[in-house]
Amino acid sequence: MPLTTVVMIIIIFSLFTASLTIAFTIKSLRGQRKRLSQRKAILTDGTSAQAVIHSIQQTNAQLDDQPEVLLDLTVTKPDGEILRTVVKTFIPIVNIPSFQKGCVVDVKYMTIAGEPKFEVVGAYIP
Repeated sequence: MPLTTVVMIIIIFSLFTASLTIAFTIKSLRGQRKRLSQRKAILTDGTSAQAVIHSIQQTNAQLDDQPEVLLDLTVTKPDGEILRTVVKTFIPIVNIPSFQKGCVVDVKYMTIAGEPKFEVVGAYIP
């Protein structure tokens, strides 16, 4: 096989790999932007409710040095309906004492695509 053919194959493969990497990165960034705007919309326009924290677990993720946590909540809606949910969110490090087992926290919720979505008031959103 001539050297120019091998070089062309390497160049084509490199361009293909770079294109796939860029496409995947753009798709990931769009998904993150959509989730962030959805979270902001819930906190801005959502219905207020109260929730009791059953457990809090820190994940290995951080956003701007704020820890990501999983909150196991029992939410009581204004109409009296009670729901159990787990919310993955970022909590400002100085607010962690307010988010311990047994604490009552304010949440907001909104139905999106037929599914209730919850956000904790006081969560960190850049």
